[in-house]
Amino acid sequence: MDRLKKLFDKGDMILSAWSGMQDPMYIAALARTGIDAVTLDMQHGMQTESSLITGITALAPTGKPCFVRIPVGRFDLVSRSLDAGAHGIIAPMINTVEDAERLASFSKYIPVGDRSFGASYAAAILGVPPVDYVKVANQNTFVFAMIETQQAVDNMEAILDVDGIDGIFCGPGDLSISVRRNVVPDAYGPDTLPIIESMPVEAKKRGKLAATWCGSIEHLELANKLGFSYAAMGHDGLILSRGADAMLGELSFR
Repeated sequence: MDRLKKLFDKGDMILSAWSGMQDPMYIAALARTGIDAVTLDMQHGMQTESSLITGITALAPTGKPCFVRIPVGRFDLVSRSLDAGAHGIIAPMINTVEDAERLASFSKYIPVGDRSFGASYAAAILGVPPVDYVKVANQNTFVFAMIETQQAVDNMEAILDVDGIDGIFCGPGDLSISVRRNVVPDAYGPDTLPIIESMPVEAKKRGKLAATWCGSIEHLELANKLGFSYAAMGHDGLILSRGADAMLGELSFR
């Protein structure tokens, strides 16, 4: 159950696949690649509560940790996902300290939060007794508040200061929409890059983590350079199309 903590402790940027597709065999196949972790997306991806549970179960034997991005405001799915065996939670649209405090309350056991005891399934698939799970769950499960609006940026330092919030997660597309007041995103563009650059700095000041979403190799390289601790490697469609195009590009007759 400490597989994610061990990765963060190494200090290298974790590279995660980002999956909105439901099939557990596909999710397990993703985990058998060289990626470090898999994130199951319930917000914009097509993961459901049912597919989430089967996906986490499929991931468990691979040894790769699992993040879950819950839908906006679905704090009930925080403890549900953790009880299913997830190692981390990404919560979108955390704009205020109150949002962050509510997120932490569902994510952490006492004395930090109010997560209720019910981790028998998580303990079983992670191979530990339930009592041992709850004793170290607060240290081994990671909770990220997404910073993706101007309001969240204004409150970012206060959100980072909330006990039980382990880090922040940059949503570069929505952040650009909010800051620029333009519905067409400009991820990592000049209007938001200084804000994004400040995220790892502010997180590390507090001994916390900063993560981000990347839709290209260039953005992954930039995230690593800026000091992010975790980066999502684009969505399923990008991963599949790049893999297929790479194979087709090696053919002598195409």
